[in-house]
This record gives sequence, structure tokens and C-alpha cells, in this order.
Amino acid sequence: MTRHLSEEQLNEVINDAQKADETRLVRRLCFVKNLYLDDSTSMAARRVGVSRHTGDRWLARWNAESVDGLRPSFAGGPPAKLSPDQFEEFFSLLEDGQPWTPQEIDALLWDRYGVTYDRAHLARILRADGMQYAKPRPMDPRQSPDAEADFRERLGEALTKETDEEPLVLGFFDASWPQPFENSQRMWSYDRTVEIDKPLVTVPWKTLGFYALLGKSTLIVRERTTKESICAALEAIREQNPVGRILLIADNDGGHHAHLTQQRADELGEWLA
Repeated sequence: MTRHLSEEQLNEVINDAQKADETRLVRRLCFVKNLYLDDSTSMAARRVGVSRHTGDRWLARWNAESVDGLRPSFAGGPPAKLSPDQFEEFFSLLEDGQPWTPQEIDALLWDRYGVTYDRAHLARILRADGMQYAKPRPMDPRQSPDAEADFRERLGEALTKETDEEPLVLGFFDASWPQPFENSQRMWSYDRTVEIDKPLVTVPWKTLGFYALLGKSTLIVRERTTKESICAALEAIREQNPVGRILLIADNDGGHHAHLTQQRADELGEWLA
């Protein structure tokens, strides 16, 4: 950040704003003072009761124009539909409840504030506050919250297992099938990694595939993903990769780790991680 004033000068400006009853300016100057005391932007914003994104806006204005950049300006143009305090509340609600469809944001503006905005103008407002309009990543709600930790543990075991200097065949193993619902809905959020729960829909004829990072990739098609069809896929992978130890990175689907599947994988010299 740019230190336009010394700490003593900043304290004097805060005292003058308090005497002039400029409460909004005092709050923003206190945010800057927190930054002077080595707070992060998010911590400095939290101390004065605003979101990190609001703090980012205030910091940009301070860097560009010092105290004048933080002073609210109400001159010129038609009156705003929302006051500065309402905008801050609005952006905080968006941050807490993300992601949002455009229709949900329209409903929030009308239900809470009784106002409407043209979609194009609203998009400019949201982007100016740091929001992005993109497709969220769909996540199956059945996935275990410990899936990533379990995967890291199994992968570590597999990579440290004795290899007798055999060549390693490595890749991803999973089943896939057509989805009747496309993931085309874009949503507003502050975070590019935002996720939504989206249950997987099963349809006939699945593709069981091995995407090789080391070795040869393999695909087979079956009507159902049973233990038997998974074993058939393991056999096809071994047929395409006859030499070496095979490490398959798979998810937590029950068929991947069933007793029959594990037994056949051991016989074929394959390891499911």
C-alpha cells in the first residue's frame, strides 16, 4: 500500500473526520490505519466490519487518491438506487451465499431492497466488486469429505511399494457415461473454484477407461459397471501393458475396491490407489 501520510498525520485526519461527524470516512480511515499496523487486507477489513472485497476497493481508492479517494461522493447524476451502506451489505450477502444465478441476484435485490437493475449494468457492478460469471464445478454430494486424504494415503503406499526395478505403468482408471443434463448454467461468484452439488445420473452403456500417463491407454464398453466388468477392464489394461507393475489411480467407487476387484488386480500385478 502507499503511505501517503505518516501515522501521526493519519491520526489527525481521523480525529478531524470524527469531529466533523463523517462516520463513513472514519470507518475507512480506520481500515487504512489497520493496514499501517501490518494487518492483512482481509484482517483490516474484518476489524471494521466489511468484506475483504470491500477492503480491496478502499485500498485501491486510497492508493490512487489518498484521503480524498475514501471520502464518499454523492454529487452529480441521478440518485443511486442503493446507498453505500446497502451496497456493502449487498456485496457481503453475495459473498456469503455464492454462487448465484442472475435470477437469484435479481430476486435478492427486489426482496431486500425493492429495486431492479438492468442485467448489463448489474454485471458491471458485480465485476467491479471482483465477482466472476462462470460455470461452477459440479461435485457429487455422495463423495466422502475425506476422499482427498484417503487418495494421498493410498497413492503414497503404492509408490513406495517394492518394485524389483520393474517398469511402472501409471494412469487414471474410471467409468464414464453420457450425461442427460449439460453443465451450461453460469453463476456469479467471487471464487473461481466454487462448487455445486450435482448428483450423477446413470444411463445404459458405460465406458471403463484407463488414461495412461506411463504406458498404453485402454477402453472397454459395458452395459453396467459391476465388479465383473471392472475385472474385465483390468484384464484389458494388462493385455495392453504386459510388462511392469501397473498403478491405477481410481476414485472411491465401491466396485473399484471390492474384494473380487482387489483379488483380480493382485493376480494381474495391478494396484488400485
